[in-house]
Amino acid sequence: MKPNNVHLKYFYLLVFYLFFSLQLSFGQDTTQHLRNFQLEAVVHYGFVASHHKYMQHLTQRHFSAFELNLSEQTHGWRLWEQLYKYPKRGIGIYYSTLGNTEVLGHAIAVYPYLNFCLTKGNKVNLYFKTAIGLGYLTKKFNADNNYKNIAISTHLNAFIQLKLTLNWNITDRLVINGGFDISHFSNGAFKIPNLGLNILSLNMGLSYKLSRITPNIIKREVPAYNKKWQYHVFGRFGVNELYPPGGKKYPVYCMTAYFLKPLGIKRLLGVGLDIFYSESVVDYLRRSGTGIKNKVEAVKPGVSAVYEMNFSHLSFVVQFGAYLYAKDKSDGYIYDRVALQYTFKNHYMVQLGMKTHWLKAEVVELSVGYKF
Repeated sequence: MKPNNVHLKYFYLLVFYLFFSLQLSFGQDTTQHLRNFQLEAVVHYGFVASHHKYMQHLTQRHFSAFELNLSEQTHGWRLWEQLYKYPKRGIGIYYSTLGNTEVLGHAIAVYPYLNFCLTKGNKVNLYFKTAIGLGYLTKKFNADNNYKNIAISTHLNAFIQLKLTLNWNITDRLVINGGFDISHFSNGAFKIPNLGLNILSLNMGLSYKLSRITPNIIKREVPAYNKKWQYHVFGRFGVNELYPPGGKKYPVYCMTAYFLKPLGIKRLLGVGLDIFYSESVVDYLRRSGTGIKNKVEAVKPGVSAVYEMNFSHLSFVVQFGAYLYAKDKSDGYIYDRVALQYTFKNHYMVQLGMKTHWLKAEVVELSVGYKF
């Protein structure tokens, strides 16, 4: 396949994801109501953080990035909107040169997001934005002509952005904001090298409400919730690689059990038990000379704290845990996982998540589960 056709293929994929994200952000209403869209333009100024000593050659200079967002102020048409104090939901596009175009190229990302209001001021408010989407980097690692790019080895990557801003309502329709954010690109170690890119930046934006009409806030009685403990079980699967680059892909498996106590209708807190097994660990132990008698020695049991936030059928899950046993100590004893979870028919669940060790991605996992 010619290089220009490769770029075109990914461009079509990003366009499809943009359409999907628009449907996710704005296309789920079953009740007709007034819409209140806002258009926002944001400029960033920041740098690629060297979270690894081997990455210092990549962070040559500060650079600018640009962001265009289309959002809607929620008003309580769904219960979760009221529970989370009526956040803004939207779709965005991000672009940056990354400050080192010769090695890192250019970055573009599309993503749905939620922007939560943390204060209750009339004119000035603090917001926290969370976005998860797809990113495309024009340059990646190549052993022949781009061997210095040890951060990214695939064009297509996951994109995550966390942003804290202070918003000032200049008029009823015009808002200026400023703050700081972190943006992250990674393929979850599907292909190495994959140290990932963490971009820290200051930002300033201007948003404009496209309509003068503001729908009324809906407040309804919050239904009672089931206070009983919930039990979830998951089977997980992913693929990763070992160094050197260009090697084979290894399957990664995990069995997980959650024991969760509802803290209310929107949050659960509990304990997770994990049993990890990866063929890459087996191969690594053999290569390192540690010695392995059978594959059972590659199993890593772990225990973790679990926090789940519910948005109707969609949930955001965070785990922070420690291995109880690990013959392979190359990643340490601490692990964490972030995942998006969708529940259907009240009991069946699917998850898409990423397991890491202190920001070092190990694997992207696809999971299926059942809720008791």
